[in-house]
Amino acid sequence: MKATIILALPILLAGCGTTTGLAPKTAHSGFDNARIVSIEPHGNAMTGMIGTGIGAQWSEARKDEVILIIAVFNDSTGITGAELNIDGEKIALTPTATVTDMEAGATMKISTKGFLTKLDTVEKIIKSKRTWLRVHTPTGTIEDAVINGKKDSKAYHALIRFMDAVNAN
Repeated sequence: MKATIILALPILLAGCGTTTGLAPKTAHSGFDNARIVSIEPHGNAMTGMIGTGIGAQWSEARKDEVILIIAVFNDSTGITGAELNIDGEKIALTPTATVTDMEAGATMKISTKGFLTKLDTVEKIIKSKRTWLRVHTPTGTIEDAVINGKKDSKAYHALIRFMDAVNAN
């Protein structure tokens, strides 16, 4: 029994690391055969029960742009805006013409909304020393670090995997 617990402990701890998460998905558009890369939202360095996350979608048809999928975890709320602070540079993200998607699963509520920005914004995030996301909702703002010095997040590593897939030929 003790051997089982000792062997299982490293597996459990590895699952909690910030470098784990979903892989990006690559597909081709039926409309114009453009390569499309997407990754589901992953959590930022949350400080409470309600926190933020980032996912992304890129199309080869619009190579210089990306849609960041901004998420609020553990709350069904409207997302009305989003901003990034990348090493002191504040970037207001442009919302897509969609409403907030709200899902309530068995384990978690999640609200998501797409925001358009330049692909180089994602490059800036993964090269930064400090990036924070601020999400605006009807009841206030929620802020979490994507990366803050040595403290990173699942979203940070998801964006690295996403850019690796975008840059793959």
